Amino acid sequence: MNAPRFLTVEALAVLAAGISGFVDAHIWSPAYSYYSLLVLVVLDVVTNNLVEGKRLVPRNLVLRLLAYTVLLAFAHGFAEHEKGLFFLSQLAMAPFVIVHLRRLIISFSKLGLVDPSVADLLQKRITRGSEAAAEAVPVPEPAAPAPIEETALPVAP
Repeated sequence: MNAPRFLTVEALAVLAAGISGFVDAHIWSPAYSYYSLLVLVVLDVVTNNLVEGKRLVPRNLVLRLLAYTVLLAFAHGFAEHEKGLFFLSQLAMAPFVIVHLRRLIISFSKLGLVDPSVADLLQKRITRGSEAAAEAVPVPEPAAPAPIEETALPVAP
């Protein structure tokens, strides 16, 4: 006898809600930001493999997603429970998003999914801050102070 299908759908919905609640409490809050990052990473890896003509290795992708999950979980945990590290969660998420979004834009451009001029504009806006810091003129060191001449003091007889 086959079980009714709605029980399977209900069980999957409860499982998905439980996983989402766990993610929200222990890995990243809000959970949809974490899911968006995972989708961004998967899209980036898949399109990058298409551009380079490489075969997708699912194990490497799963290991990368697992590593990102661990790093984000630590950052989220420290930010939630240590008042002095309140900024750590955003500091951890930002590089992942910037690097993968930039690479995804480049891959979409090479695949012809995005107009090259739009891709160049988006890429320049994303990387403007890092390029400006790299091209900054180094600040010269202050000059050493001039040596002080020592004068002999007159000695009274």
